[in-house]
Amino acid sequence: MKQQSPFLTATKAESEKIVMAIVLTLLIVISALSVVYSTYKSRQLFSEVQLAYRQEIHLEERWGRLLLEQSTWASHVRIEKIAKKKLIMKVPDTSDIKVVK
Repeated sequence: MKQQSPFLTATKAESEKIVMAIVLTLLIVISALSVVYSTYKSRQLFSEVQLAYRQEIHLEERWGRLLLEQSTWASHVRIEKIAKKKLIMKVPDTSDIKVVK
């Protein structure tokens, strides 16, 4: 007598158990792959956040340097020197000043 595969001789209840076991195994594999993918995505997004944070720090430093440069260019002493040197301007004498009300 030839032996048959257990799948062929299984009863209906056993067949349902086997199908249920296969379905549950597939669901476990899908769940595990989802965990791996979500971990990968999480690390990728964290890396992007860190990069954006470094760019923010760099831009804030640059902004600070630009504000300092702007205040240097607009300083009253510098403007007065340029007015005296290039435009040949001078502070008027007190006798030349007229107050208008």
